[in-house]
Amino acid sequence: MSDEHYEDFLATIGVVSANYHSIYAGDTLVSLTLNFWSWDEVLDGIEKRNEWQVSDNLIPFYGDWHNLYCLDISDGKILSLNDAREIEFQWEDTASFKSSLSTKEVESSANVRVISGRLEF
Repeated sequence: MSDEHYEDFLATIGVVSANYHSIYAGDTLVSLTLNFWSWDEVLDGIEKRNEWQVSDNLIPFYGDWHNLYCLDISDGKILSLNDAREIEFQWEDTASFKSSLSTKEVESSANVRVISGRLEF
């Protein structure tokens, strides 16, 4: 796979994924709580890899820097990494990653509600 293909994927994934709320990691539907990064954010992220202990062969394009989705330019795989930089899931290529995107919203398993609150000024 060419560098040009990688650049096209990274430059357009934010637009391509705009209407997707989740992604399948195997049989598990994972919520996408953030937007995929713009091209400028991807370029900025390349500069931050060392600071966040991300290997030079990985180009981050989604996440909060604790958990990331990265393109591995050595083999074209897309990796989901946790904060310890362990691979949580991988897609074989950009096409399989894109085909795993879903419009389904992941339902929260927890009942979240405010019990009480108080503001003091």
